[in-house]
Amino acid sequence: MDSIPWTPRFTWEERFKYDLIPARLYLWRLLRKHWRKGEPEIRILPEIVPAGRMAIDVGANKGVYTHFLSRLASHVHAFEPNPKMHRLLTRTLPKNATAYTCALSDRDNEVAELIVPIYGSVFSNVGASLNPLMKGRNHGTVSVPTRTLDSFNFTNVGFLKVDVEGFEKTVFNGAVELIRRERPVIQVEMEEGHTGEPIEASHAFMAQFDMAGFFVRDGKLLPLSAFDADKDHRQKVRKPGYVNNFIFKPRR
Repeated sequence: MDSIPWTPRFTWEERFKYDLIPARLYLWRLLRKHWRKGEPEIRILPEIVPAGRMAIDVGANKGVYTHFLSRLASHVHAFEPNPKMHRLLTRTLPKNATAYTCALSDRDNEVAELIVPIYGSVFSNVGASLNPLMKGRNHGTVSVPTRTLDSFNFTNVGFLKVDVEGFEKTVFNGAVELIRRERPVIQVEMEEGHTGEPIEASHAFMAQFDMAGFFVRDGKLLPLSAFDADKDHRQKVRKPGYVNNFIFKPRR
């Protein structure tokens, strides 16, 4: 008999919340909270998501972006390998969305360790990653299958969102054909604290895709030339205006 894979446990508070609050009501409150106080990029999605094309959400977590994208895209492919988060993602998955439990990488059909950080005695709900640098802190691991984004042969892709806690380069290396063929708008989280390299190096990596870079400040999309790494990103303590999401649009 096969053993049941280990899953990051739910806290008592989470069990109480998810069991007693109807799933759709919880989702409505979650989306409302993120629209009002969440990442500013959420509110400009209507400006950057091409209508009538598919969207891909890599690192979907509970599905906040998946739901907002489902209102703009023809279909959303949502990838979330953390079994705990995948369970929440699929509770109220939009009708025009498909969820996947595999982790995206640059290698197909392998088994990798998904690293789930532990803070105190609680497993992080947002910090799981295949990034090996995460092993430097207290953590648990989940064995997950890997796929490349290219192996799915998705077509008519207009938007690609990637939030994988410092593993984004590896995900992109497995999606080179898709990006060059489909020319989607890309939103990606990049942080020096996750990658261990200067943010400028992460931006330079994206140059291979011939895209113009942007970021959001005060609700407006600004060119990457206006980004000041020291003031906007390289801070010892995160302050209002901290930037870790970047948007890349195809030049042609």
